Amino acid sequence: MSSDNMLSGFQASSKANGSGTKNSSRLFNELLETSKNLPSTSSDLGPILLSVNEMKKRAQEMRKTIPHESNHTKAHYLLAGSGLGIHEIENSLNNLKASELLSEQRVAQGYNDGDLDTYLNIRKDENILSAIEQSLSLAAKDFDNFVNQNFNLDWKQRKDEVRESFGILIKKRQDTSNYDTKNLAPLDPNSGSFWGKPGRGLLDGDSRLNVNENYIVREKFEKYARIIYRLNNARQSHSGDFELAKEFISTFQNTTDSKYRQLLEGWEIIDNAKGKSSVVDSSKKYLERQFLNYVDNLYSKNPSEGLPTNVNKIRAFIDMKLKTGKNTWKFNNLTIVNGIPVWALVFYLLRAGLPQDALEVVVNNKLSFKKVEQSFLTYFKAYVTSSDNRLPQEFVSRLHTEYNQHIKNALDSDPFRLAVYKIIGRCDLTRKNISAITLSVEDWLWVHLMLIKDDMDVDDPVYERYTLNDFQNTMVSYGESRFNNYYLQVLLLSGQYELAVQYAYKISEMDAVHLSIGLAYYNMLHVSTYKEDELISVTDGQTQLNFVKVLGNYTKSFKYSDPRIAVEYLILIALSNQSEQIELAYEALRELILETKEFTILLGKVNAEGIRIPGIVEERQSLLQLQDQKDFLYKITEQAARRADEEGRVQDSLLLYQLSEEYDIVMSIVNKLLGELLSTTEINQPLFGLDDNNETNPVLIAKRLIEVYINNIEISKKVQQKNKETCITLLKLVDIRSSFLARQWQSTLQKIEELDLIPFADENSTRKRAQEFAHLDENILKNIPNLLIITMLCISNIVKQLNESDYQSLTKKQQIDSLKRVAKNCMIYAGMIQYKMPRETYSILINIEVSL
Repeated sequence: MSSDNMLSGFQASSKANGSGTKNSSRLFNELLETSKNLPSTSSDLGPILLSVNEMKKRAQEMRKTIPHESNHTKAHYLLAGSGLGIHEIENSLNNLKASELLSEQRVAQGYNDGDLDTYLNIRKDENILSAIEQSLSLAAKDFDNFVNQNFNLDWKQRKDEVRESFGILIKKRQDTSNYDTKNLAPLDPNSGSFWGKPGRGLLDGDSRLNVNENYIVREKFEKYARIIYRLNNARQSHSGDFELAKEFISTFQNTTDSKYRQLLEGWEIIDNAKGKSSVVDSSKKYLERQFLNYVDNLYSKNPSEGLPTNVNKIRAFIDMKLKTGKNTWKFNNLTIVNGIPVWALVFYLLRAGLPQDALEVVVNNKLSFKKVEQSFLTYFKAYVTSSDNRLPQEFVSRLHTEYNQHIKNALDSDPFRLAVYKIIGRCDLTRKNISAITLSVEDWLWVHLMLIKDDMDVDDPVYERYTLNDFQNTMVSYGESRFNNYYLQVLLLSGQYELAVQYAYKISEMDAVHLSIGLAYYNMLHVSTYKEDELISVTDGQTQLNFVKVLGNYTKSFKYSDPRIAVEYLILIALSNQSEQIELAYEALRELILETKEFTILLGKVNAEGIRIPGIVEERQSLLQLQDQKDFLYKITEQAARRADEEGRVQDSLLLYQLSEEYDIVMSIVNKLLGELLSTTEINQPLFGLDDNNETNPVLIAKRLIEVYINNIEISKKVQQKNKETCITLLKLVDIRSSFLARQWQSTLQKIEELDLIPFADENSTRKRAQEFAHLDENILKNIPNLLIITMLCISNIVKQLNESDYQSLTKKQQIDSLKRVAKNCMIYAGMIQYKMPRETYSILINIEVSL
């Protein structure tokens, strides 16, 4: 009776008697006394909760002691307060009688095979139902535990992941997998790559370049690839500096396209600047040499009288550019001495990088200078003879005074005189341009470079400050529109190499990539860490290029068609010898290996004798700062194998572990594959199809590995004995499955007995095998259920064949009895481990046993 019903009964009783408190006390006392008469564990009535079969048994016993026609009047008193009518009870009893009669009829029809058989069948059914119920309960419990352990989600993190997948969340999550699982040591969090971290897609950028687009593009790609190949050969053989710039220059020699002319001159600038510490000096020298070559070319086409000296060549150039007639000039206020504009001659000699020739001209014409110019010879001599072509400080203030008083604002001043004074004295830097003279872009750049002074003193006035950084900012502020098809050269001449690469992408991505390679090779490039969306970044005021992105994007278009060439480019990521860039090179190579699956080409192979044949990556290992083969296997091959394993690419990880000489891991993976194949394939189905091959068939792989690993002593030492034994056992299970499919019952049973995994002998061996069950290798353990079913089916089929045979003999009976004893041992064993097997296994075994 529920507490609510009991309470309502008490209340009703109290109200009827009119004295609730007194009656309630009396009723509690009566209940207490009555409870003493309830059956206990020592009572002869036995337990209250009985099974259906036990109730049936007791009812039959009670029926024997009660007269058949006895009335039920005594029950009226028991049921009077139950609310049930006697007629309803009578109908229920009649129904029970009808059910009993039906049961008796079934027995009469032959369903009753005897009380013992009926009991055994009922017990089997109960066992099955109990096993199912317990399995379901355990499964529900395991599922709850799994949910608790694996689905304890941080919903804020989950929300961020969803937002990030739709591009809403910009901030990247930090990876917390910062431990080396092999050495249990913290890894460098800035290394950019470590185990457990998903690939970042270094080779999957936004490039749309297709090197196989057409014949012209492909030819250019191959031309560049050959240069890079020779570069890496030279680096690896330490055969001295490789003339990379000249190699690239040769590819543009015959070009007439203006945009490719930029690239040609760009490489010439790089070739001139390589190995030099000063951007300003190298750029000045380049512009001066370029101008002198131009003058030489003009002179060779229009030679003048006299010897072909530098002075005569510059005079011929001036005549060609400044003369409008025989004795007329473009400028009216030029200082002409002996038919020569002397200040223009000095200016262009300086422009051609010929200060000594300019000094000679000044000395030879000193008498022709005006009074205000008399001291110029002193200044110029000091300027030319100084080590850095700078005017000594003692003359600076004097020259500035003369410039400001007599030259700057003179109405009839020679514009070239003003230019020469401005250059050697760095005068009036608030106005760096010389508007009176028409200068080319190169001339204009040269003038600016001549005015730069990076080693400024603290006492220097602000208006005299003009540094390389100021020059760079000026160039960028003008932008490419100001310089037409000369902006690439401007950026290179101003030392803005990273921006030059960025701009070169507008000309040609392929050329931009190789421009960056050249700059990196000559240590002229500042490289940044890898950032997926940024090509250029600024750190601490320093512009940096995402060199990994440049090379990764480029190899995207040919990583599948030309993986060898892709390797040659990706190892260049480590050109800077920075530890972070070297790690990124490793990561990029691992991505290439995993994506292309060209394991033989890239990593090599293991031949039938177990000997490794190296691939292209290993051949270039010295360029990746890998000291030896062990270092290479650990940092490239093994980590690629781990990545493949984490991504569920079992076949790939298997081959990669093999190449990394992790033979014990290889054997573990093969055992897992073989165990899964055996346990998940129906026993009446073949283990593999006809189209399976040596690379995907676990059975064939296992057979080959066992042969190699056992025959090769060095490899065998690296494989645990337990792993080898497990593999051999699994292969025997494969053989058993083949015999079973061929319906070779006797042979199959014999092989199972020889395998000695399940008990055949007696009950003692059965208990022993049951105790050993939990200690079996996981890959063998999961195949015990199928092995039991195969065993029972073989016994069932042999017994059936014996029973159906015509001859009768004592030997036949002994064989059948022996087989049934084996079946009994198997069933006892199965009963001991039934809760460690799939729930349907025990039911199948019982059904097979019943048929024996």
